[in-house]
Amino acid sequence: MLACGDPRSPAARAEPPAEPTLVAGEFVEPYGALRIDGDVVFAAGARLGSRTFAPGRARAGEAIEVRLSVSGLAEGARLRIGLRAPQVAGRQEARGQTSLPKGQVTDRRDRWAEAVVQGGAVAASLEVAAPWHASHAVFVAELAGDVAIAGPRRADGAALLGAVPIEVGPTRVVAPRAEAIAVDGRLAEAAWAGQAGATLGQSLDGEPDPQWVGEAAAGSLGALDPRLGTRVAFAWDELNLYAAADVPDVDLWSDYTQQDEPLYKQEAFELFVAAGNDGRRYVEFQVSARGVTFDARFPRHRAGDEAWDSRWRTAVQAEGTVDEPRDRDRGFVVEVAIPWDELCQETGLECPPRAGMELRVNAFRLEREGRRRPIGLSLSPTRVPDFHAWDNAAVLVLQ
Repeated sequence: MLACGDPRSPAARAEPPAEPTLVAGEFVEPYGALRIDGDVVFAAGARLGSRTFAPGRARAGEAIEVRLSVSGLAEGARLRIGLRAPQVAGRQEARGQTSLPKGQVTDRRDRWAEAVVQGGAVAASLEVAAPWHASHAVFVAELAGDVAIAGPRRADGAALLGAVPIEVGPTRVVAPRAEAIAVDGRLAEAAWAGQAGATLGQSLDGEPDPQWVGEAAAGSLGALDPRLGTRVAFAWDELNLYAAADVPDVDLWSDYTQQDEPLYKQEAFELFVAAGNDGRRYVEFQVSARGVTFDARFPRHRAGDEAWDSRWRTAVQAEGTVDEPRDRDRGFVVEVAIPWDELCQETGLECPPRAGMELRVNAFRLEREGRRRPIGLSLSPTRVPDFHAWDNAAVLVLQ
């Protein structure tokens, strides 16, 4: 937050704020435990005291009300309250250790509200974003033209108010009933036009892809806009389960040209489907930007039958030149149709499909930045470094 208007001396401003106290067992994230309690004092004399959060444990999509006592606020002072994820793409976001330029959006899950001050107390209500895969939501406060100099605070001078545990679970997505989908990769049907798609996050922990900074609108599937991230959507009819993926990519790459070659060693879109999350019976499908496919059935966890050939249909629309690193590509769109009778036979799903039916799926994007560094994105985070992990696979609900 703000250096402008900082009332401290130049020497004091040059000293970075101290790190919050670290203790075990308070609020644990990959960077250790963070203790957030005690008053926060700002340079101009404002003090934030006791605070409460209701509810004390929340879910994605639920509002949390924060109340805190305040004193010493100047007339007309602007205090805003923020709800943030503890870390973003490997940065210790809760502690303010980020190198992003001022004013740049750091995380689309951020929520902010101008605090309402009434008789020495402040209240604000903020909604936890959905999806949300972090274990806590961290509350911060920023006072315009001032910085926190004592008490729990971020490295940028914002006050740390508290951390509320969030009940995390698998991503939930819905599949609308479709009419007459032509599997051509163009996504022109009403079933796709009515959806924005679900954006894939980091495969291990669900943290957002750093490129994802925009909000997708219905009808934008197939736009290949990197600001909207890699997205997947589903639909269904009495014959097939359908999936569509929007995969922005500036360098389309895959050397493989034959069916069932190991597409996962380079770049591909992957889809896993099962009846439940026990990992006993499932099927896997992969498609590359070339339109080359891989399919396998798994009668037991990781016991794959790659000789099996599905009757699924696929189509790819690539915008760019595959395997030409000297140009700049836009990406590729994937559309697939998987017969229900095959899914039911191989996974134990109960046919015929019906509205309200739930199944477990996961979608992955395998990317090689610079054709070297592997990047994995997923619809629902695996929590362990294994794409075949099913405990936290997404729940797909047929509408």
